[in-house]
Amino acid sequence: MHDKLVDNYGRIAKKLRISVTDRCNMSCVYCMPTNNMKWFEHNQILTFTEIVRLTSILVDLGVEKIRITGGEPLIRPRLENLIGAINMIPGIKHIDLTTNGLLLKGKVSQLSSSGLVSVNISLDSFKENKFKMMSGVTGVDKIINSIQHARDAGLDVKINTVVIRGWNDDEIVDFAMFARESGLTVRFIEFMPLDGSGIWKTDLVYSKREMIQRINTNIGEIVPINNDSSEPARLYSFLDGIGTIGFIPSITEPFCSKCDRIRLTSDGRFLTCLFENPGYDLKALLRDGAPDEEISRFILESMSKKPEGIIKLIRTNSLRPKLNLMHTIGG
Repeated sequence: MHDKLVDNYGRIAKKLRISVTDRCNMSCVYCMPTNNMKWFEHNQILTFTEIVRLTSILVDLGVEKIRITGGEPLIRPRLENLIGAINMIPGIKHIDLTTNGLLLKGKVSQLSSSGLVSVNISLDSFKENKFKMMSGVTGVDKIINSIQHARDAGLDVKINTVVIRGWNDDEIVDFAMFARESGLTVRFIEFMPLDGSGIWKTDLVYSKREMIQRINTNIGEIVPINNDSSEPARLYSFLDGIGTIGFIPSITEPFCSKCDRIRLTSDGRFLTCLFENPGYDLKALLRDGAPDEEISRFILESMSKKPEGIIKLIRTNSLRPKLNLMHTIGG
């Protein structure tokens, strides 16, 4: 291994999130722009060969875990081929996928056999009308079906639920009960200013503290369980040990000081932080014929410039809608 991916705050990156497309078959209010959608051109998107090469370089610098994201990653044809190729890179310990689940059912077996071990499935409402209001499409039953298929295939399944005040906070208790009854981990995510729609404001952030209070009042007390400090989710369970619930409190309890994640966008930019824009252009280096050593040096230089994170934006009162576009960088 060469030098490690360490920044000026002493944080070491070990997890890489790879966005394979900016396109999506949903248009969620907390992610997608509502109009004037401009997708990346096909030739702007990294090929699988380019992704695998950059991933190999990053693994050589200490990356151990990969998460495939989008947009909706399953829109990208033959995604299992990419996962299989990444799985062959020595040093990779884990490959995950984040998906909205609409296309997952038919691809579970290929993904599982290619080396995928876990999947995070986004689901923001059990109610079809509310689901459509938040995502722009229908399909709750399809997603529930995909969840079951993924479990049956032996994948580790987690549910991601973005909570927006006045939109779906009334379903927090339903999702907590779902965690108890299904045995799946449900992770509640505070609404972040990464929305293309521009609706974000602090009033819409339903805090972790409020969520816990709601669950405690309506179901029973939840208490913290064994938490990995480098993971964004704070995990809790009920006193009887049944049901695991996670909270990702990006706004009210930022975890920037423990951040060990970096990102590769589908158009070949290296991001050291969700709120970094535009990031560092690795595609240009690749396509100009730069050797691995030069790309590696450039990545290490870029890493040293990693900002403190959202915690600084909060401290300086700089939060505002559309600070970055989630669909172009992955979750």
